[in-house]
Amino acid sequence: MYFLGIDAGGTKTHCMIADEKRRVIGEAVAGAAQHQIYGIEQTRQSLMEAISAALNGAGITIADITYGVFGMSGADGEEDFALLLPVVRKIMGEIPFQVVHDAWIGFYSATDEAAGVASICGTGAGHVGVNRQGQRLALRNLDYRLGNYGGGTDLAEKTLHFAFRSEEGTWDKSLLEEMVPPVFGVESMEEVCAILQSGDWTKEQKFALPIAAFRTAEMGDKVAQEMIGDMGYQEGRYAAAVIRRLEMQKENIPVVLIGSLFRTKSAYLLEPYMRAVHAVCPGAYVLVPDAPPVTGAIQLAIRQAKGETDAICPAIRQAKGETEE
Repeated sequence: MYFLGIDAGGTKTHCMIADEKRRVIGEAVAGAAQHQIYGIEQTRQSLMEAISAALNGAGITIADITYGVFGMSGADGEEDFALLLPVVRKIMGEIPFQVVHDAWIGFYSATDEAAGVASICGTGAGHVGVNRQGQRLALRNLDYRLGNYGGGTDLAEKTLHFAFRSEEGTWDKSLLEEMVPPVFGVESMEEVCAILQSGDWTKEQKFALPIAAFRTAEMGDKVAQEMIGDMGYQEGRYAAAVIRRLEMQKENIPVVLIGSLFRTKSAYLLEPYMRAVHAVCPGAYVLVPDAPPVTGAIQLAIRQAKGETDAICPAIRQAKGETEE
């Protein structure tokens, strides 16, 4: 039996194909597949490219797949599944599959625990949790207006904000005003301003800004440290809310941290995060997975093919039926 796993997000689409013993036989990476950012057509194309390349590498066809799990950034509400399910169904045909929020595959890439929380801090942010009674919760994980905050996109905006304020003298002086111009290939914040006003900045530059922020924090810059620390604390507040709403405050549970910003393992981000979590759940402990999130998709696909009931899988939509339990 062969199983297909997908980790699709705002930077890339990672496809893995493995057998029932989790031995990887095919793997490929394609472009971003976040329909809320890039649209459903690019999402479809990236999925197809990654799956096709992984199948070719494995020397099999889609008909040889037993089960597939698609961990999708932006798989938040009914309107998202209404867009994603037909696309995935067309790719998979009659092969059973599930579409899940990508936080779930991240959770199971790190632990086999029945209860816990997963937080994503990558391009964007998201938070989910499950308790030992099988109750599950996913926050809306949408945008700032709808209560969500965090991730590289927001950090890029704040990096620019405080770099300009430093340069204009409306906030504390920060090395950010020196670190930001090289990201854009220029020498001054005035030139950065012109680029931003023209709208002529690239995806690569947007992704480079959070990296510049972390480097600036490591150089001892207080503004960058506080900016990153505030984001960490806010992300921890979201996770704490999930724990509280699932009534897990007195338990020892894993908090799985997923995404490029958490993978920095920066104390400026992680310590404020856990301070907020420990305020409601002293027994919570951090797991930052070494394995890529797509391995969690493979694990879930194998479990579902075996008919195992998994606490997180109903957060999802079945390929046939498409209703939550």
